[in-house]
Amino acid sequence: MLSPFLVFGIVLSAITVILKGFSGIPAVLFGILFFILYFILGLIILCVILSFMALSVKDIESIQQKDSPLFRKMTVFTLNTAMKLINVRASVEGVGQIPSGRFLLVQNHRSMFDPLISLCVLDKYQLGFITKPENMKIPVIGKFAHRICALPIDRENPRNAVKTINAAADYIKNDVCSIGLYPEGTRNRSDTASLLPFHNASLKIATKAGCPIVVTTIFKTDIIKRRAPFRRTNVVIKVCGVIPAEDVKASSTAELSVMCRRLLCEGMGIDFNEEENG
Repeated sequence: MLSPFLVFGIVLSAITVILKGFSGIPAVLFGILFFILYFILGLIILCVILSFMALSVKDIESIQQKDSPLFRKMTVFTLNTAMKLINVRASVEGVGQIPSGRFLLVQNHRSMFDPLISLCVLDKYQLGFITKPENMKIPVIGKFAHRICALPIDRENPRNAVKTINAAADYIKNDVCSIGLYPEGTRNRSDTASLLPFHNASLKIATKAGCPIVVTTIFKTDIIKRRAPFRRTNVVIKVCGVIPAEDVKASSTAELSVMCRRLLCEGMGIDFNEEENG
């Protein structure tokens, strides 16, 4: 996804060197310098475009009624560019298991990069994520998140949390988008605990929507900060399994929580302990 910036930098630097009449070693040195300057200029132009787009989003308090193709394309383009800049390569295994219709995506949570990378790698499935209210207040980012159907959940306010769960279920039922969810509720920063206790109530999204649950693990996002940008990080998203819609409808949220945790543990290669579940 860096190709537009590379082309922008190469073409303009070449034109500049030719017009300036440089040749030999000076042409190479100035070509490199101009390329870097034009490359940075391209990134600045992208930031300006994103900022102007964000200004068009006025009300992020109300529920977004439909996904914005333009904002989603720009979001994915920008995230892919950022991933290349910080030397992250992402892939997905078991993608053939993902159903063609809408679904609830359940994933372990190790880093702030988890939803960003998932949005890119699983772009064709049009994901909107359940997120912290604070994330929606981040300048530009919060407005873009709103336009691609991210939903803030206030776990301290049960009434507001129910509204978010209902809105997420409606997105799935009305074919607006699929929803990504981290049942642990927060990033797992522990070096010993592989999975935090689950917030079972969040799985009501699937029971209310009557949709399948796609369980995925994501690996190595917690080491990106230590390695970027000079060492590559190869992030892998693995589809551990799918709980069919029929099983979702016939199960309680507690039972679904156990199923999801078991699949996650199997995918992560760790022991499953039902007593650790929330």
